[in-house]
Amino acid sequence: MDEQLGTYEIAYLCGGPERAAQTVLLALHADHRIRVPHGTRRVETVERAGEADGVDGAAGAGGGGTGGEAFADDVLQAIALAEIPPAGRMFGQVVRAVADSPLVDGVAASLQEAGLLSRPLVGAPRPTRRGRAVRRRLHDDHDGLAERPDAGLARFAALGSAGIAEPRLREVFETPDPKPERRPSKSFADAGRGLFGTNRGPHEDEAGS
Repeated sequence: MDEQLGTYEIAYLCGGPERAAQTVLLALHADHRIRVPHGTRRVETVERAGEADGVDGAAGAGGGGTGGEAFADDVLQAIALAEIPPAGRMFGQVVRAVADSPLVDGVAASLQEAGLLSRPLVGAPRPTRRGRAVRRRLHDDHDGLAERPDAGLARFAALGSAGIAEPRLREVFETPDPKPERRPSKSFADAGRGLFGTNRGPHEDEAGS
């Protein structure tokens, strides 16, 4: 059963929808289709040869966005690329957008069909007893993960950020997006300058004249 699971199914089983979305971004990063500068955490697309001329990629991906989604290997990668505007987008925002995609719900549905996820009437699906057993095997079977064609992705899917060997990239996946800076509110003195043009009292002009 373990070897029959796709990488995104392993990710969802072991870490939920956000792990599945992160696995999509890691796949795009490994294929040099996106970059995530360490200092900014803004995900940016990388234009590859032929993209500007519309050379055929993975047809039928759909969506708008950057146009790079036509070169995605699968529909989840296409969704991720479509969520990244030309100016880039914060890593966590892209992860949440992909995780909320109905296509990630489809990954969960396939795990439910396999009896690995529950079908709750309310709330998110959870691993069944069988699913928990598979998850433990995936977490412990490092040799089995290494033998997969997608070994690097499968390792991350099963282990999370601990499966990323490169420290700087691992930090990107572990660090939350910075909170937006709050602009300080105007003080009473600032408000006075806005009304009178200066911060002087009404009689200071007379005293100085």
